[in-house]
Amino acid sequence: MLLHKLDKPNPTQQHQVQHTTKTLPQINKPLRLLLDVRSNHSDGGHTMRELMYFAQKRHFDVLAFNEHDRFTIRLGLEPMPSFMGYSQEHPSLYQTGLEDFFDDLRATQQQTSLTLMAGTESTMGYTWSGIPFKDLSLHGAERHIITLGATQAEQIEALPSYSLKHAYGLQSLSLIVWLALVLLLVFALFRYRTRSVALLLASSLLAFMGTWLMDPQPDDMDTDFINTANEQGLFTIWAHPGTRSGVREGPMGVKLDTPPYNSHIFDYPADAFAAVYGDTDQNTSAGGLWDRFMMQYMKGYVDKPMWAVAAGDFHAQGQANEYLGNFPMDIWATNTSQEAILTALKQGRMTAWHMAKDNNIAVSTLYLSYLDAKTGQEKHMLTGDEASMAPPIKLVIGLRELGQPTQPTSLKGHWIINGKIHGQVTLNTHDDTTSITSLFLPKGKHVIRFQIPYQHGIRLETNPFLVQVR
Repeated sequence: MLLHKLDKPNPTQQHQVQHTTKTLPQINKPLRLLLDVRSNHSDGGHTMRELMYFAQKRHFDVLAFNEHDRFTIRLGLEPMPSFMGYSQEHPSLYQTGLEDFFDDLRATQQQTSLTLMAGTESTMGYTWSGIPFKDLSLHGAERHIITLGATQAEQIEALPSYSLKHAYGLQSLSLIVWLALVLLLVFALFRYRTRSVALLLASSLLAFMGTWLMDPQPDDMDTDFINTANEQGLFTIWAHPGTRSGVREGPMGVKLDTPPYNSHIFDYPADAFAAVYGDTDQNTSAGGLWDRFMMQYMKGYVDKPMWAVAAGDFHAQGQANEYLGNFPMDIWATNTSQEAILTALKQGRMTAWHMAKDNNIAVSTLYLSYLDAKTGQEKHMLTGDEASMAPPIKLVIGLRELGQPTQPTSLKGHWIINGKIHGQVTLNTHDDTTSITSLFLPKGKHVIRFQIPYQHGIRLETNPFLVQVR
């Protein structure tokens, strides 16, 4: 695993912090974004227009529909699973129609000032084990990746998930069936005294099966999907990697087996991962897998960063006690166009929230100020930015209420520097004050982010500032 390459933190390094609060001007006030929403074009319970109405009530600027592109359980014979077998389709764009989806999206966009975006929640592939009608298990079918930024049907049709490219059959059953066919054919040909043809056919089929068995089911389905999605211009997000769905009963008595894949996502990095989606999301713990991955990126061990997003897997109002807008994001985009939103996502300029339906709290300002290491001039950077700098370094964050103020809330958070918690910051949602934290960092590379642990039904995770102190 890539994580094994990380240098251990130096326990002798000390980061001094100093906290003050005062009123500051806002820098590039963020937009409000919601993704991972499903409509009735797949397995959601509402139309796009109803979802648009819910989103306006919670003051969103951008709403993304991430529909199931194809939700199919197929049990076929390897190495041609689509040639013979059983297939069961569930509500998805494959069933309801890609063109109808985009037509509805365009029509709904004409009725709102919200920016509406499209994408998928996709199953990269799955494998089978066990014996039919006894202990048949489907592995990995609930390991999902979200895509965002689709503008035409062809982008979704090109995804491996849409063609079930990596939906493999049951090897043991396939082997039994093919061996039975070979024996029947050989028996029939011998009976009609065509021994040479029987031997030729048997040897050909056995060679074919040997080649198939020696070529194991590939483990690169995730890489194939991510690369294909990126080639189509789509932003990719690992969904709910801490899932605790475990082994449970599915259709026809099939056991659905998708264990948590928290560490897996860092071996197959997408553009982002769902960091806030419920009570099983642990990758943003201080000093955890994400901090270590981002420190590896700063040291040059991995090629690109992976950003944190909020993804609530919304299907219907009140279902599982979830309401549209419980998992919002603040995003620093230059405007509300899809191109600007995707650019900001790729740059890591967003935060991830979890809050109850009665809360509408947002980040009002979030930036780091520093002296440029070359010019000595004061500069500012947003989350996701990389910069070389000299002290003094100041971290700035403030909150605001969207819409009608509710009960005043005081939230305690902390900065996380290179995986370690430093100091405590108290933020109030009902005033215009902004917290300033002064840092005195040693020379070297640092990953700095802000976190509000779960309290009052609220949680916040920001993306990091990537800093090199000269």
